[in-house]
Amino acid sequence: MKIFIKKTKNNGNNKGFTLVETLVYVGVLGLVLSSFIGFVLSIGNMRNKVYVQQEVQANARQALHLISQSVLSADAVNLGASTFDSDPGVLSLQMDESVDDPTIIDLTADDGILRLTKGTSSPLAVTSDEVKITNLVFTDLTSIGNKENIKIELSVEYDSDGNGHYKYSQSWQTAVSLRE
Repeated sequence: MKIFIKKTKNNGNNKGFTLVETLVYVGVLGLVLSSFIGFVLSIGNMRNKVYVQQEVQANARQALHLISQSVLSADAVNLGASTFDSDPGVLSLQMDESVDDPTIIDLTADDGILRLTKGTSSPLAVTSDEVKITNLVFTDLTSIGNKENIKIELSVEYDSDGNGHYKYSQSWQTAVSLRE
């Protein structure tokens, strides 16, 4: 029995990758990695934007709820100590409990943090320091012979880094009547 072995000439070109193959592989890998990094950055940016919107909405809801509850539990509105129809407004409420009288709702500064002061206690910040109230207007809608009715206009803004990269604002308004 004869076995034939065919010898081939090996000049060293059969091992490894050619330069063109390597460049193609590196290019495809770079494209996949850059797409993945872009996707991850996009997800991070979207998460930050959603957080900003939720922070503004949560602060506005809390502020409007607290103002509404304060008005509902008040005996009267102190018209002389309140500032109506201008920004920033101030609302002074006469309360039944002496420790809560007067209850004052105002801002720390124009475009500042909303605060609530009950009686002689220290002011309580209602909104977080991540947002600012850019518009706070109280309007007296009381007509003669009817119970006192206050319209509240509130604009809340978020500006995370000062350059407007994640700037977001929303405005709300409601009206609340004192209980009889």
